[in-house]
Amino acid sequence: MRIVTAKGTIEADQAIVTIPSALLAEEKLLFTPVLPEKTQAALGLPLGLADKLFLSLEGAEEFEKDSRVFGHIDRAGTGAYHFRPFGRPQIEVYFGGRLASELEAGSEGDFFDFAASELTNLLGSAFARRISPIHIHRWGVDPFSRGSYSFALPGRADCRQALAEPVDDRVFFAGEACSRSDFSTAHGAFFTGVAAADRVVALRNH
Repeated sequence: MRIVTAKGTIEADQAIVTIPSALLAEEKLLFTPVLPEKTQAALGLPLGLADKLFLSLEGAEEFEKDSRVFGHIDRAGTGAYHFRPFGRPQIEVYFGGRLASELEAGSEGDFFDFAASELTNLLGSAFARRISPIHIHRWGVDPFSRGSYSFALPGRADCRQALAEPVDDRVFFAGEACSRSDFSTAHGAFFTGVAAADRVVALRNH
């Protein structure tokens, strides 16, 4: 088996593929020969969009650890604000769906501006001086992900198992989209990776 990369070619007896389902569904020439059953499985598991913005927060002790608020409760296009995650002086802000897509069409600064507007509306104009952006990653426009977490289309939940099945005990698949019980989570991705690695080790020790 050969894996061709921009930095050279790697040869291996087995490989574990952890490419997001959106890429597996769209890039039909990733494998030679092609693996149409994997393309079909991935098509049943598209990626939604959920972006996280992290803010530093001065005077964080004013807020209870792991407390949460919504920017608005009368509309879907709003941020969800997680104060002091793990007790840190930060705010973890969630943007999802259409709102996240609209913000991604702009700049990274648009996420902060939106969050600052909602937070000052809730907590007063002086609150703007207490926050500053730390990091935001726009998953939807990232060419190596094209989305955040997978969801199964109606009637296509069995695609998770189909995507996870190895090919000829040589090509294995892992990632949250392959998990039947812990999809859309980091631990789902981790556990499927461990399971794939265990199968490869078992084959090599056979």
